[in-house]
Amino acid sequence: MNLLSTCVLGSSSAGNATLVWSSETAILIDCGFTPGYIALQLRKLGLSISDLDAVFVTHIHGDHINNGTVGKLVRERVPIYCPPEIEEHLRKKYYSAAMASRHGFLNSIEKSAIELNQISVRSFEVPHDSEGGCFGYSVSYDAGGRTKKVSVSTDMARPTASIVDHMANSDVIVIESNYDVQMLEASARPIWLKRRIRVDGHLSNDQCGESLMQIIERSEVPPKDIALAHVSQECNTNQIALECTEAALERQGVRGINVSETHPYKPGRTITV
Repeated sequence: MNLLSTCVLGSSSAGNATLVWSSETAILIDCGFTPGYIALQLRKLGLSISDLDAVFVTHIHGDHINNGTVGKLVRERVPIYCPPEIEEHLRKKYYSAAMASRHGFLNSIEKSAIELNQISVRSFEVPHDSEGGCFGYSVSYDAGGRTKKVSVSTDMARPTASIVDHMANSDVIVIESNYDVQMLEASARPIWLKRRIRVDGHLSNDQCGESLMQIIERSEVPPKDIALAHVSQECNTNQIALECTEAALERQGVRGINVSETHPYKPGRTITV
């Protein structure tokens, strides 16, 4: 049976990494944890860093790329891909990315998708205040006549028509539900940071629900699973995020979708379609 699995190995401002794999291919979207942490979580799933066919980077913020992990990827000869808009910024900010580029392991994604065995990976731009921009990824898997699709966007200030189009018709959606509006406003964070989060940074719980409804309305078939990522440890809780998304789905009469939580330093549920 041709199955495609997804597991968010960890997601928060402390680090982000999502594994997507089939029986033939395994890719990592972001590598914002230490190589030891990533190796441990992969081992629990029966894999190692050397088993990865590729790593895809969404943007240059430190919770999405780890210097030591990039160095480990180069030593294990794992190719790293990113959109051309952020490649130069990665090389300038991370010495290991510059090393990866020198050794031919840092590659630009052009407009066409990257093909890895039966898996196709395509990037799409998302609004988020990061030098060079920020990107999500959709992963499509040819499962013997039926295409299975996983879409991942862990940092997104707001939905756009392009994002909705790229994430439509996904079996699995990994999307951020970063903050509760009231908790953010009541927090001790400075005014400039609160504004940055609201305007250019992240999706609130309510915006996450709104984004999902737009994606579902654009889809021929709704997703089977939704994983809520990048939940703020200070201005949100998993329970609040889950309740908000489930309420948004219920208001629109959408049923039968599994909504699951992710965690800062432990894997979420393994989702297989």
